[in-house]
Parts: sequence; structure tokens; C-alpha cells
Amino acid sequence: MSIEERLRSSLTDGLAEVDPGPGDRFAAEQLGRRVRRRRRIVEAAAAVSVVALVAVAVAVPGLRGDRDPSPAPAPPVGGSWHSGAPLPTGPRWSPVLAWTGEEVIAVGGGDGSPCPPTASCVKADTMASDGAAYDPRTDTWRPIADAPVPVGYWFRPVVVGRTLVIWDGDRSWLAYSIADDTWSTLPSAPVRLTDSGAIPALDGRVYVPARSGRVQVLDVARREWSQLPVDDQQPRLKAYAVLPTDDGIFACGSDPETREDGDTPRFAVVDRFDGARWSARFPKANSIGNLCEHWTGSRLVDLDIQTAPGLDGDPVYGGRLDPETGEWSPLPDAPDVDAPRGDGWYPLAADGPLMAGWGYVYDDDAETWTSLGRPRSPTDSQQSAVWADGRLVVVGGLDEATAYEDPSGLSDETWIWTP
Repeated sequence: MSIEERLRSSLTDGLAEVDPGPGDRFAAEQLGRRVRRRRRIVEAAAAVSVVALVAVAVAVPGLRGDRDPSPAPAPPVGGSWHSGAPLPTGPRWSPVLAWTGEEVIAVGGGDGSPCPPTASCVKADTMASDGAAYDPRTDTWRPIADAPVPVGYWFRPVVVGRTLVIWDGDRSWLAYSIADDTWSTLPSAPVRLTDSGAIPALDGRVYVPARSGRVQVLDVARREWSQLPVDDQQPRLKAYAVLPTDDGIFACGSDPETREDGDTPRFAVVDRFDGARWSARFPKANSIGNLCEHWTGSRLVDLDIQTAPGLDGDPVYGGRLDPETGEWSPLPDAPDVDAPRGDGWYPLAADGPLMAGWGYVYDDDAETWTSLGRPRSPTDSQQSAVWADGRLVVVGGLDEATAYEDPSGLSDETWIWTP
């Protein structure tokens, strides 16, 4: 199920006017902030008058919904934050980050005040094209060549060997040679592609589903596109995401046997390509999320702690699939999405068993959750993050109190969280 479908079916709280594109995690994150900002408005209004509180509650129906008024406490804050050298390009919100194995590459991002979450802006947000590389061992940045086009938060990055590949979610593919410090253009796919929020790669190839559901493959070194054989598992699955692993190539989609009616959950279905043929369809999950979101090395995991109260049975989004046993399982001891987390940060990043999201770090090997909290920083949101040798590197962002009116509220900070 696309992010667009997931938002439409689950957030029945009067915010249906928000319509992010499929796979646009930034838009989904913006929506989450909008809800939190409105909650803060409601709470502030209570200090002024009960009438104001009621007025805001009516204006935003279903903000609290039928949620348990006393959710379980969030997991305790753990790990430690320390500051790194500032981003040399200047303040940025949502730069595109990637880990090369030696350095964090940061490219583009917003360099001016963004459109406020509650506004409808005519002028597009301005994006930068310059970048830099960060060595966490020496805490130093170095400039890199400018990208040939502005690079916005919607670009999807993946490192393939010594090449950074980024895709704009539509037709533009770019390659940055880490060794040569040069950019080049990669060929567009011969068919229209689905943006699932990431472009995973394996053995020099990038895998992306076409809008038809058939898996397209970009050989980065050869700069050539091909496609996997048609998935002949029945009934036919229309994949909205793909995940190449050393245990096969997985295609994820919504249950093809369930008709979309707005009430009945379309649970996740996963097929596996073994290198020669589509050899398996796993038992249907009890999750409606994207199990092709991340490969831990042994399991497919969707780190989404939401449920969908607008669908029959309030199904969960997140979950895990173990391809060795063929068994689906819910996220173990997942925190309540409404658990009070204070004013913590919400970076998104995943590597191996470690996944950051929703204000937590989840370790799939240990099956534990840790609240991230926040460092001593005025930055509130729109940070970018990536795992680097077991540490979470967070770059840029903005101060919501000032940045929407004044670009001085943007951040050039680098922060590192260590478990």
C-alpha cells in the first residue's frame, strides 16, 4: 500500500486535505508534525479558556480519536548525543544523506524558509545543489562537487560500490563518483516507476518497481536497464516496493484477493525471486504496511507503530517477516504511537538490525526500543539522518519557531547519537 493510501485510510482526524505523493515520507512526516503542532495549540488554548479549547477541538475533529486516553509510557531515553563539526555548505533542512562506508555524503536540501505545514504556498521551496562529505572518525567535513541540479528532500539515495546514485522519484537519475568527485547522468527507466520511498541496491544493481508492478533493474556500471521476469505467482501481485537481499529479491504489494472498499484491510503480500524464478509467496501478513521497507540481514521489517482505526479490526502497519520460517510477526513490544515522548527528535534511518523512527531506535536483534530524546539544540524538525558504523549521524534541520519566517532558523548542525 502506498503512503498516500495509508494516510487516507488511517488518519481520520480531519486532515484528509493533505495528499502526499506515494512513497513521500517527508510529506507523511510533515503531516505528523502538523498533528503535533495542532495538539500544542489545543493544549495552549486550554490555559487561556475552556471555550477556546472546545473551539479548537471542534475545528480539528477526531484529533484524539478513540485512542486510549492513558497510553503506556514510552521506553526510556538511552544512548548519548554529542555535537560534530557544522555542515560547511551552510544551514540546510532535509539534505539528502548517504553513508559510503567511510564518509557521510550530504547533498542539497532546503536553503531557504520552507512553506509552513499549515499553509498553501504558491512559490516552491528552494533547494541547493552543493554538498559535502563528513568523516566521523576525524569530525571533519570536506566540500564535494555541486550536483548538476538542485537536490530536494524527495531525491532517493543509495550507494552502489563507489558511486552515489540519487533519483528524483520521476525521470531523473544522477550518479556521483566518490573517487573522482564528479557527477553524471544515468539513463531514465524505459517505463514509469513507483516511488516507494527508497531505491535499494544489491551487487551493483538498483531495483525499483514499475507502475505496472514489474521489477525494473538498473546496472549502474553498465548504465543499462533490464527487468526481472514477470511475477507468475497467482493471483497476480502488483508490487509497490521491492527489496533485494542475499536471501532473494522480495516484492511487496497489497493482497490481490481483497478489493479496495475503504473498510476491509488489504494485508501485505510478499513474493520472492530466487535469481531464476519467482519461487515463493509467503503467507499473508496481518500488517498493511510495506514489509519491503528494510532488510535487517535476517528479516524484512516495516518500522511503523501506527494502527489503522478506519479499517476493520484496526490492523497494524508495521511488522516483520522471517523468510527462513515464512512467518510474519508484529513488532515486538512496539510503543504506543500516542505514548508521551516529550520534545524528542524523530530522525529516520536504518542499517542492519538498527532502525530509527518515531522518536525511537529499534534493535531487531535484541528486540528492544530506546527513546532518542534530543540534544541541546534549538532544531525541532526536518533533520536528515544516516547510520554510520553503528552511530546515528543527524544533519541540518530547522527551528519551527522561527524558520518558516526567517532562514536564520535553519540549522547547519551535525549531531551524533551513540547507543
